[in-house]
Amino acid sequence: MPGLAVIAHTVWGTAGSSLHDPRNRLGDALGRRLDLAVAVESGRITAVVPAAEAAGLGADRVVDLGDATLMPGFVDAHVHLSATGLADHGADLRPARSVAEVLDRVRTAAAGTAGDGLLWGDGYDETRFDRPELPSPAELAAAAGGRPVYLSRVDGHQGLATLDVLGDSGALEATGCDRDPAGTPTGVTRGEANHLARRFALQTMPAATLLAAQDAALARAARQGVACVHEMGGPDIAGRRDFELLLDRVEDLPIEVVGYWGDLDLDYAAERKLAQVGGDLFLDGSLGSHTAALSTPYDDRPGTCGALYHDDAELTDLYVRASQAGIQVGVHAIGDVAIGQALRCARRAMRAVGPTAFRGCRHRVEHVELLGADGADRMAELGLAASVQPAFDAAWGGPDGMYARRLGPRRAKSMNPFADLWRRGVPTGGSSDSHVTPLDPWHGVAAAVHHHRPSQRLGLPVALEVFTLGGRILARQERVSGTIEPGQRADLTAFAGDVLAADPADLEGGEAIFTMVAGRLAHGPDELEVPTARSFGGWT
Repeated sequence: MPGLAVIAHTVWGTAGSSLHDPRNRLGDALGRRLDLAVAVESGRITAVVPAAEAAGLGADRVVDLGDATLMPGFVDAHVHLSATGLADHGADLRPARSVAEVLDRVRTAAAGTAGDGLLWGDGYDETRFDRPELPSPAELAAAAGGRPVYLSRVDGHQGLATLDVLGDSGALEATGCDRDPAGTPTGVTRGEANHLARRFALQTMPAATLLAAQDAALARAARQGVACVHEMGGPDIAGRRDFELLLDRVEDLPIEVVGYWGDLDLDYAAERKLAQVGGDLFLDGSLGSHTAALSTPYDDRPGTCGALYHDDAELTDLYVRASQAGIQVGVHAIGDVAIGQALRCARRAMRAVGPTAFRGCRHRVEHVELLGADGADRMAELGLAASVQPAFDAAWGGPDGMYARRLGPRRAKSMNPFADLWRRGVPTGGSSDSHVTPLDPWHGVAAAVHHHRPSQRLGLPVALEVFTLGGRILARQERVSGTIEPGQRADLTAFAGDVLAADPADLEGGEAIFTMVAGRLAHGPDELEVPTARSFGGWT
């Protein structure tokens, strides 16, 4: 058996140890098996045997990782690669805690980049400021030395721009362009105005800048053990050019990318041979920008309930047409009204096409944050899957967090019910929504384990499964990847020590020993390189 055999003291995620697996569980209560050798040839796992039998595999090379944990590669089931990488290109505003600090970071970014083109910034969160104020367009322009500026709020659903960007993009006349009592634009954009300003900002960037940003994000993912990401593109996120720059080179990327186009256009999905559509198809916005659709007003803005971006008829029609074509639909829904719309339209579509065709597509709901008491049961009944972001709870949960300020303490306590989804049997995959939270799977695992509400915490093995096999289930790939067993694709990673014995918070930011994708080394030492003609065979 030519190829590579990898020995590890701890192996997690083998066949039969999965918490989703109906077969007898192997290993200990945490799913660990000790001292195994895993053989890899031609991009696939060909054998899993006791370490003592490794020599009998006849592999070209045997690499003993020693005291390390070998596991399936992480999957980040909801990312925005260009925005993630652009944090290194423009102004990183996440650490800013005041207007002055935002302007200082804009000033530094402008001084550090050549030319007079648009300056991009990302990650500001005014709910963390000493005073929840934002710079004016004039202050932004002065800090940038007269250059046009677009700053994205941490959630991507609100922006802050100079007047030239507002005017040139058409945002100035669009719904969601904030004005002060005198009618002067404040520079803040939400809803349609933000979509226009954000799209304009990214379209003005050279293709080389976007490619470099995507590559930087992919390299970061590989270093942290991520073997696959689900890219959430769309006309209101980064635009078709950005999405196609990624699609056109998918076979040459270091890790696997599953692409979702956030629009109603099934013809485009078919043209690009995508087995999925939507993803970040916005049914509403975000809580931070007061654009998530709620049944009762925001606690800190009583005149606002957010809004739905699509009507029931067009969403139901999308579900019906996609189900008939076998195409998976993903929708972004955060507020209870938006989640209710997703479930209501899903039920209507299932009645139209039949349960078998509808459930077979495993349509997914992104975020599902403000889910009602019976929401998990309804999702399970409809066969819907959930893409969740535990790091959102770490960032904004708790009695003093943004959720409590936006919703009040009672509603905030019902946010992000991960354990409810798991217990009801809803297929659940974990993600970062990077650039919104860090592209760091251990950060997501730790947030799931340490949820602010003890009743919604996941045990470590469950949280690990959500961020590995869970992502494969969301992409309908579980027959191909997600566990360590013969026949599965060799999508593997390893970390020092026994990760099941550690607090995952202590592993945040840690670098993987290696990351392998379909048998090809994406990150790690050359001795683990396996010559292989690797192909993902398309996006799924």
